[in-house]
Amino acid sequence: MIPYAQKRVPKWSETDSAQIIYTTRFVDYAMDALEGWFRDVLRVDWFRMNTELDMGTPFVKIEMDIKSPLTPHDELEVRVLVDRLGRSSLSFKVVGVRNGDQTSFESMFVCSMVKKSTMRSISIPDDLRKRIEDYMSACADNQPSMVDSA
Repeated sequence: MIPYAQKRVPKWSETDSAQIIYTTRFVDYAMDALEGWFRDVLRVDWFRMNTELDMGTPFVKIEMDIKSPLTPHDELEVRVLVDRLGRSSLSFKVVGVRNGDQTSFESMFVCSMVKKSTMRSISIPDDLRKRIEDYMSACADNQPSMVDSA
């Protein structure tokens, strides 16, 4: 699926006293989708990247706008786009879409590719860069809009 998306139904245990999803869970939902994107699109999960490849992707910036609340009655689709590909950094736009047509949150996540043992930035490896570029191209070719209405 282009763009990459993860579907979920929020749980009762994720709600606060107002019976809506805790604010911090929105970041968790976005991070879960990003981890899935690395695993399914780049074909390398964060655990293997860190333990076998001596690489990591610490996040250096997160911005989020919450547009509408979520409840356990909602279905959520979290969509991932690559906004910018740098030498060692990746900027993502992650959007949560509630019940198929309403934006619940919009966010930006920026990570830096590092050599884990030194925590110094490294160039994104060529094989991963190629997959990212292919994904960006496929998303650009398949873009009327990410969300129909806000």
